[in-house]
Amino acid sequence: MNFIRNQQIQLSRRFAGGGAVFVDPGNLTYVFIDNDDGSNYGDFTRYAQPVMSTLKKLGVDAKMKGRNDLTVDGKKVSGMSALKIGNRFLCGGTLMVDVDLAAAAKALTPPKAKLQSKGIKSVHSRVTNIRQYFDPKYQNITFEELEKRIFLTVFRVADIRDVPTYTMTDDDWKDVLKIADEAYTGGDFVMGEKPNDGYFRGRHFDGVGTVEISFSTKNDIVTHAKIYGDFNNPNGDLAAIENHITNVPFAKDSLEEAFSVTNLEANIGKVAPGDMADLMLKEKYDLK
Repeated sequence: MNFIRNQQIQLSRRFAGGGAVFVDPGNLTYVFIDNDDGSNYGDFTRYAQPVMSTLKKLGVDAKMKGRNDLTVDGKKVSGMSALKIGNRFLCGGTLMVDVDLAAAAKALTPPKAKLQSKGIKSVHSRVTNIRQYFDPKYQNITFEELEKRIFLTVFRVADIRDVPTYTMTDDDWKDVLKIADEAYTGGDFVMGEKPNDGYFRGRHFDGVGTVEISFSTKNDIVTHAKIYGDFNNPNGDLAAIENHITNVPFAKDSLEEAFSVTNLEANIGKVAPGDMADLMLKEKYDLK
């Protein structure tokens, strides 16, 4: 936070799931907006494919790793997230081309549990830029050209003029910025309420993300619980889970039974009730 403030980096928050993202002029962000047909929401590979195909043509062997990461040479170059409202959803991500990695490492401090789960020591050792992987003839490709090539791949056309385009007006931008200023940059929304609990623990689950839980107990009974995390299921009913484990004995069998009736897979991801109980009970899952 000190680095962010000193460098006057704007801090905002998004409704979509996923961890923090460092965006500078070297980071290309993209998003698809689509209708849920019952099979496409949550299918990150489907929406990453045009980007991967474009990069392949430029000499970059990008691969999908896990549920929502693109990697090159084993290092992350893109992270994706999704958000659904009604029948509409967005699915998008970042593409690290010329990101200031030193600044990103200072601005981002993921939980040690997440880094340890991936066998790495720092943000810097986990991510990389793709510029170095372009074929020699594309080494100096501009962002404008890269965007153009992605559009041609998405719309399966040979001429950018064949891509249906809407150009935002000045009034459009004013409306967007007004919404952003009012909804996404206020301190209360960005930072949220600080939990006043006795325990705060987190654990990274492969294919799901980091699940965090703040909770309190009294006389060995859970009196309050709040679930957080960077898992990509922002539409899950976390309040229902929190309510089910409140007023439950702080013991393995009781917690596991409570978690078993909360539909964890639909609301968080493929996490077993027993693992959630262990998360609360085991001190080794304290998030540092």
